[in-house]
Amino acid sequence: MDRSILLLFLFAFTIHNLEEAAWLIRQSSRVSKTKLHKTITQDQFMFGLFWVTGLAYLITALYMFYPNQELLKYAYFGYVGCMLLNIVFPHLLVTIIERCYSPGLLTGILVILPIHTLIIKTGIDSSTITMSQFIISTLAMAVILVATIPLSFMAGKKLINY
Repeated sequence: MDRSILLLFLFAFTIHNLEEAAWLIRQSSRVSKTKLHKTITQDQFMFGLFWVTGLAYLITALYMFYPNQELLKYAYFGYVGCMLLNIVFPHLLVTIIERCYSPGLLTGILVILPIHTLIIKTGIDSSTITMSQFIISTLAMAVILVATIPLSFMAGKKLINY
C-alpha cells in the first residue's frame, strides 16, 4: 500500500475537526434540550479535540515509519473506521434528533466518507488489512476513544482555567 495515501486520513480528519472546533460547542449548548451529552466548556472541548487529533497524527506517523508493526496498522485502520462511525454517531443522529445541523456532519459526508472509504478499499485491495481485521480494529479503537475522550474533557477542565 502506498504510504502517501495514509496522509489523506489526516487531511480529512483535520478538516472535520476544524468544522467542529469552529461551531460545535456553540451549537451544542444552544440546542441541547435532549441532554444527549453532558455540557462541556469550549476549553474542555478544544482540549479533547487536541487529544484525538494529536493521537491520530501520532498513530499515522508511527505507522508510516513502522508499516510492518501490526499494532500500528490496526490502530491506524481502527481510527479510520471510527471516523466513519463518527459521521453517524453522533453527527447524523444528533442532527435528526435535535432537528438542527450538527457541525461535523457536512465534512463527515463530503470529506471523511469518500476519503476513508478510499483508504479502506486500498488497504483491503492491497491485502494490507482484511475486512475482519478492519472491523475488529474499528471496534477496539472505538472502545479506546469512547473511554479516553471523557477523560480528556476532565483533564481539560483541570488544566485549563483561564
